Amino acid sequence: MKAFKIIFINLFLIIIAIPLVGLLWYEEPEVTENKVLASQPEIIVDNKLNLKFFADLESYFSDHFAYRQELVTTNAIIKSYVFAESSEDLAIVGKDGWLYLRVSLEDYQGTNVASSRGLNNMAKTLSLMQEYVESLGAKFVFSCAPNKNTLYPEYMPYYYRVYDKYSNLDLLTTKMNSYNVNYVDLQGMFEKEEEILYHKGDSHWNNKGAAMVQDAILDKINVDHIDFSDLEYTTYDTFEGDIDKILYPLDRHTEVEYDYSQYFAYEYITPMTDTPIVEQPIVETTNNNPSRGNLLCFRDSFGNSLLPFMANEFNYSCFSKNVPYRLDDVYNKSINVCVIELVERNLIQLIKMAPIMPAPLRNFNEECEEYHSDSTTLEISSYDCYYKLMGEVDKKYVSDSSPIYIRLSSDSGVYVVEAFPTDDDYQGSNVSDYGYTAYLNKSSLPSGEFTIEIITENGVYYKMVCKDTIKF
Repeated sequence: MKAFKIIFINLFLIIIAIPLVGLLWYEEPEVTENKVLASQPEIIVDNKLNLKFFADLESYFSDHFAYRQELVTTNAIIKSYVFAESSEDLAIVGKDGWLYLRVSLEDYQGTNVASSRGLNNMAKTLSLMQEYVESLGAKFVFSCAPNKNTLYPEYMPYYYRVYDKYSNLDLLTTKMNSYNVNYVDLQGMFEKEEEILYHKGDSHWNNKGAAMVQDAILDKINVDHIDFSDLEYTTYDTFEGDIDKILYPLDRHTEVEYDYSQYFAYEYITPMTDTPIVEQPIVETTNNNPSRGNLLCFRDSFGNSLLPFMANEFNYSCFSKNVPYRLDDVYNKSINVCVIELVERNLIQLIKMAPIMPAPLRNFNEECEEYHSDSTTLEISSYDCYYKLMGEVDKKYVSDSSPIYIRLSSDSGVYVVEAFPTDDDYQGSNVSDYGYTAYLNKSSLPSGEFTIEIITENGVYYKMVCKDTIKF
């Protein structure tokens, strides 16, 4: 019995020592988790003793101990195939090997439906962007990439109940129509297709789906282009999905992907780096054909596979993942076509940060009732070549569709602009429906002292007069 205890204790000590001792021979596989792993700590940092060395060492060991990814994979396999659960908070394990992003669950269940004012703000923001782009002689189009479980709900686990059949995308589509926003209905397009055009283990459409999206976008704005969906393609079966790589780092599944690269004639202007070029925040391309014009495309990760199809159709293309959208690049870069691609689960981004562009001038001569409220705020700052005016209005004086105007009065004249109904001062997921932001071009505004009034509408027009004059 004593010998058995000694063997058991020694075996236990060997097992718990493996994660540390194993680092002597263990070669860490490629990291595919959706996190930045801790880097190896240094004792001396900036010629000073690193007082956080042991805390940094603990973090490093937690992320890199021997056989960590093997254990992560084993845990994921057991949870997926035995309990039909995900080992990662970011993923949902569906039926038949389908994987979904958990951040899309609120859209799927209908538990995050925006208010009428919030939906109006999204549509109004898009309409103001379109107004500016078209005022410069360029074409504007907005497209929303549907969440994977919006298009293929049949593979979602049965226990996720749908509470509201109308999603933000459904309701926003109606609002956009009322504002005449140039919108491509990708959800309707994909739902008409019998073929599945999203990957099982990835959160995005496949290349065949991306080719169809390119065709729909450029058809909408009457731009001549190659319809890749009518062309022959080759396939390869080594595609690895983004969710699959995170969930099963050492047991990845592969899928079929479609290859159209034989038709691409564009070249990258953006220098190559260790980061995959489509993941870079700004990507610029050319196909050296001046007659094709210039494209500015604001996009997210769905734009990774869309990029080649769009880049092939323009002399110069700029693809940006940066927010806020630098919409004044339409002017700065002599753009002919401006495209916005945004995934359904991130529609709230439309009212988080106003695009950077001059606030549109308005003719406004209506009578206003004066009011004063501590709930209405104004902050003024300098941003690049603009003055940035932002704040929040008292909801008592605002209807669901009320615009927010800013009137600036001085000896040199009166100027009225319409503000974006965005909450640039948002905190996390708490986005106010009553925020506003306006960028005023410094070179367009006469210097001097201005009285500023914030004007809203709720049955009648109201104005809140700032206590002090503002000097620009």
